Amino acid sequence: MANENFQMDMASDEIFHGVPLTDIPTLFQTPPVLSDMQDLDDRGHTFMIKPFKYDASNPNLDPEPIHGMGNYHDIWDDEHVRMPCSPLHLTNDRTPRWPIIQSALAELKQKCDEKIATVNDIKIAIDKSNGTNFEIGSLQQVLNQDYSDDQRAYFMSFTLPKMVSFALEVGNICSQPPPLLNIKTNRTVTMSQRQAASLLACGFFCIFPHQFNRKIDNKYHSYQSFNFNHLFRRGSACQPEKLKCILHYFKRVSEDMPKGVFSFRRFSLPDEWIPKWKESQAPLCKIHIRTDRSIEEMHGLLQVDFANEYIGGGVMREGITQEEIRFTVCPEMLISILVCEVMLSHECILLIGCEQFTTYSGYADTFKFKDNFIDTTPKESWGRKLCHVVAMDAIEFKDPATQYTFENMRRELIKAYTCFRIPKSMEKCMFGVATGNWGCGAFNGDLQLKAIIQLMAASEVGRPLVYITWHDQTLLESFWIVYDYLANQQATVKDLCIYLQLYSMNHKQSGLFDYILNVPVSSLREAYKNDSA
Repeated sequence: MANENFQMDMASDEIFHGVPLTDIPTLFQTPPVLSDMQDLDDRGHTFMIKPFKYDASNPNLDPEPIHGMGNYHDIWDDEHVRMPCSPLHLTNDRTPRWPIIQSALAELKQKCDEKIATVNDIKIAIDKSNGTNFEIGSLQQVLNQDYSDDQRAYFMSFTLPKMVSFALEVGNICSQPPPLLNIKTNRTVTMSQRQAASLLACGFFCIFPHQFNRKIDNKYHSYQSFNFNHLFRRGSACQPEKLKCILHYFKRVSEDMPKGVFSFRRFSLPDEWIPKWKESQAPLCKIHIRTDRSIEEMHGLLQVDFANEYIGGGVMREGITQEEIRFTVCPEMLISILVCEVMLSHECILLIGCEQFTTYSGYADTFKFKDNFIDTTPKESWGRKLCHVVAMDAIEFKDPATQYTFENMRRELIKAYTCFRIPKSMEKCMFGVATGNWGCGAFNGDLQLKAIIQLMAASEVGRPLVYITWHDQTLLESFWIVYDYLANQQATVKDLCIYLQLYSMNHKQSGLFDYILNVPVSSLREAYKNDSA
């Protein structure tokens, strides 16, 4: 039976198992029907812009800040980002820091305008703004060594002064601080791409105060730093390459500011919504398994970001695996680091509408900035690109054997279910999920176990699954054989839960796929029925 479902698209030489990719519903086929912004009844949704409706016939219409330009409303509390322009942003001797920042950046801009600015002048501006002495070896390498004379001159005389203006105008452009998407909350923030550019410029010049949550132990840093000082340091070979991607983003937005909108949504699953796995009669979802594509190429699907519990992972430092690469080529995603607190086991973060600006080659140590990228993804009525990414963090198993406890299996199940679950407002748009070897690299996850867990979660929510095995032909074949075996026996989510529970006590004897293949669903049900009697 498995061989009969081995398919090849003769036009493109694409090999896969399961249903054709064209049979997987996408956002493009059934875009979500959205209320107008002004009509949305959601106290947890903060709009940083005035009500806006995208008009394809007038794509240059620019969203306006919520309070209008030049009308900044400051908020300095545990529920909002602490802004660099706040009057309450003080030095150690209680002097307002914003005038110091303004002076330092104005000096830098003047040198740019006079075409005499150097990389050292960037360092001087950053150090004066912070009262510190940051090391910027990676930034120096990009601008002084990797860039040509023409590239460096263009950056210094055109892009850099625009970045300074974005930072100095942050109060006018944003008009209020973004809300923090704290733990145990269901909150969304929607902002314009211009506002993102302004916030990112502030991060580049390292002028954000530290964000933290007073409600928990202050020794536990529940937010990552959004400032770029760690990325600027001399370190791994990937850091200059990441900076090239981000500097290219600033070049693009300086030349032609995009007029779109994007959102970040934090979802915290209530305990009463957790499925009763041992009672679920949900059938297996449709599946498409392949090796030759990346998740980010699965346009129109929910794309899984193999996240760190701190969203963005090591993108601001030396990290450069799947999550960090995605955030580097889509720099607006970096804003989530600023607004999102560490994720708990029943939480996820959705990144909706972020644009891709660059292409790349390689992975990890071989990662390289490649070229400009024009993102032609269509937009919905709010002006957000039809690109939905979900940050899904796996457990890091320092001892791989611990992943086979049913407690840890259940945690990963709940996390995947939380991420795959579709909001009620979008239930008519059950577009597919694109995922793959989640938590199976540095986090030591078992490929077979993670495949079954994600199959269970997608089946429970009723969404088709596109599974990218990332050039692993063995996993492509073995996962399909197991799926086909289970589907032919009309297995349910309940059956898979029982398999996992039994396997947690027998994992040393064989791999999970072999274990399933050696225990028919009928005998599994009979044994469970007798044990429950």
